[in-house]
Formats: sequence, C-alpha cells, structure tokens
Amino acid sequence: MKINVILPSSNPENTDERQSIYAGLARSETIISVSVLDERVPLNADPSDAFILPEILEKIVESENNGMDAVIVDCMEDPGVEEGRRLVKIPVIGPGHAAMNMAVILGHRFSILYPMEQLVFIHQVVLKYQLSSMLASIKYLPCGLESIMTDTKASMESLQQTAIEAIVEDGAAAIVPVCTLLSPLIQPLQKFLHEEGYPIPVIDGAAAAVKFAENLLDMDLTHSRATYPFPLGVSERIE
Repeated sequence: MKINVILPSSNPENTDERQSIYAGLARSETIISVSVLDERVPLNADPSDAFILPEILEKIVESENNGMDAVIVDCMEDPGVEEGRRLVKIPVIGPGHAAMNMAVILGHRFSILYPMEQLVFIHQVVLKYQLSSMLASIKYLPCGLESIMTDTKASMESLQQTAIEAIVEDGAAAIVPVCTLLSPLIQPLQKFLHEEGYPIPVIDGAAAAVKFAENLLDMDLTHSRATYPFPLGVSERIE
C-alpha cells in the first residue's frame, strides 16, 4: 500500500525527516511518500489559514491521481481533511481526529497538550468532531512551537510537567499532544508517566494516522459518500 503524507507547508527542508518518521511508524511493506505545498505558499504560513486550504486540496487530488492508496495531512488540526474527502475516493486521514478517537477508546476522558497560546484553534477542532463531552482539558505547552523544532530537552520537560497537570488537576485518562513534530517524544513521555505512577496512554497523532490508514486499506474501507458527497456535477475522479 502507498500512503502520501502532505506537509501543509511549502518548506521542503523537513521532507526527508518526516518521511523517515512516518516510514518508521508504518509497516515495512507500506510505501510512504511526502509532498509539500506549492512554493507560492509563504514559508511561515499557519496550516489553519484559509488561503492554504486550496493548496492542500490540490495535493489530495494529486495524490489520488498519482496512484496513492491513502492520504494523511500532517497537521493535528486536520486542515482540508473533511473537504478533501469530497474530492477523492481514497481515505483522507487527519492525525488529530485519529488520535482523539483513539484516546476516547482507551480512556474516555482525554486532555490535549497544545504548543500554541491560541487554544481556540484546537478547541474548534474538538467541537467539529463532537468530542467536547470527552474532553478533560486543553493545556498550553509552555515550550511553544519553536522549542519543539529546536530544543528536545525543553520540549520533553514541558510535556512531562503539563501531562501530569492534566492527569492530576483535570482527571485526564489519556493524553493527546497536538503536534506531529512531537512524535519521537511520545513513547518516552508515556514511559515517564508510567514510571511516575500514572499508567496513562499517550497518543501519537502521526502513528494513529498511519495505523488508521493501513487498517482502512486492509478492510477495503473509505469515507462514506453519503457523508462526503462529490461536489455538484462531479461523480468520479477530478483531474
């Protein structure tokens, strides 16, 4: 099976690293490719910015036309995932939705650890997926997005402290760090929590997305056309 991971950025510098991370999460026989947005997208653009949506949708359609079996949008806010499902037949997976659903299955009440101060963005995602009743809290990660990309030690310390706060203060039974760049730190964080006496699952959004995509393909399943109809006048593949 072939899965294309779309980075919602025009920066090509991280493609090899992201490909390596996703390939390490996938089965050995799964082929992982990575694509970035067109260079006309500003390098510092936020994935949730509305003007990026057409670029993500273009890459989703391009993935199907190039013979991909599934697509993952590499952002836990899942930009373009819902809209993209209306344009293609192959599964379109958002790491955010995959991780939150897994957290609900494993722990019912989950907390989100979010590296941006504008918590409203991820709260809107929770509302969209109708998971508010299962949400224990959204906690700001003090390390911030910049440290996630540059300072592993500071990021890990921030994750440890904030996760324990979510468990002790908010009653979280599962933890969802909301940034796929944190993927290499998820297992160490879960190990730390277990050693501290908190046997709580920590969900890796990138891993959840890959495994969800592989399982859907194994089961020959994709999104419902009743829920995600093709746009008016379109019934098959968009070129």
